[in-house]
Amino acid sequence: MNLEHLKVFVNLAETLNFSRTAIEMNLSQSAVSQIISSMENELGFLLFKRSRKQVRLTESGKEFYYSIKPLLSVYDKSVQKAKSAADKKRNNLTIGYSGTPYEISILPKIIELYEKTHKENALSIFLENYAHNELKDRLINGDCDIIFTMPDIIAKMENVKYINLATGHYCINFYKPVFDKQNCFKISGLSNFRLIFSDSKWCPPSQNALQKYIIAMNENVNIAYANNVLSAYLMVKAGLGTGIWADFVNDYHDETIVSVPLKYAIKPNYGIAMLNYGEPISAKHFANWLTQNFSNFC
Repeated sequence: MNLEHLKVFVNLAETLNFSRTAIEMNLSQSAVSQIISSMENELGFLLFKRSRKQVRLTESGKEFYYSIKPLLSVYDKSVQKAKSAADKKRNNLTIGYSGTPYEISILPKIIELYEKTHKENALSIFLENYAHNELKDRLINGDCDIIFTMPDIIAKMENVKYINLATGHYCINFYKPVFDKQNCFKISGLSNFRLIFSDSKWCPPSQNALQKYIIAMNENVNIAYANNVLSAYLMVKAGLGTGIWADFVNDYHDETIVSVPLKYAIKPNYGIAMLNYGEPISAKHFANWLTQNFSNFC
């Protein structure tokens, strides 16, 4: 028994006229008769008493009508509320980010240019800053439409599409006044530095693996852990150590930070993630536009 059949039954219970119900439900009279007969066979009792002159509800039909009518009303109201929410979401775009200096630098420019070039389809854009695991949850729950992330962070998630925007290098990051100039650093040669690591809540899996590898390859390594990426960045700028993170974490306009690639085989990637299906149109449009224009912000 499907929803449309229940609607036909409710209409007939109120009109008590097969011809009128057929017209109002945009069906043939024979289709209405077949639907009612099918429902009666499935339920195991008669809903209507029929004669040439009259159509009447049976007692069972009356009970069924009084029970079903409010449920259909609730359903219709629920559909309208959900549709209103969907229409509202269609005009909103919520972007999640982890708060790297690079994101803080480029996001205002990205949004400014997007709004400038899409005045005919104005959106209400919102930004949300969370750690990686929280961003994943908010994407799956529909609280964020798009998140800036790395592919290893979302690798095991279902119904999530990743779009790569940049490929970089894992680097050792110095505060410029204390920089000992080198073109590249070996993983096994970092024991002379006080290293700033990110804790696992904020750290992508590939970076966490790199941090563990550094510990294994350097005896008596001096490590300080930062509880988020921005704190790690500020610790380096304060001269409290040297940071280990991907080059695309840095604000490229900040000349006080010098990044030198590590001799490490894994190349980190950076991009955006969105739902593979069920995502709003606004997210699709923004993702397509950003893919075509991201090089302007590098």
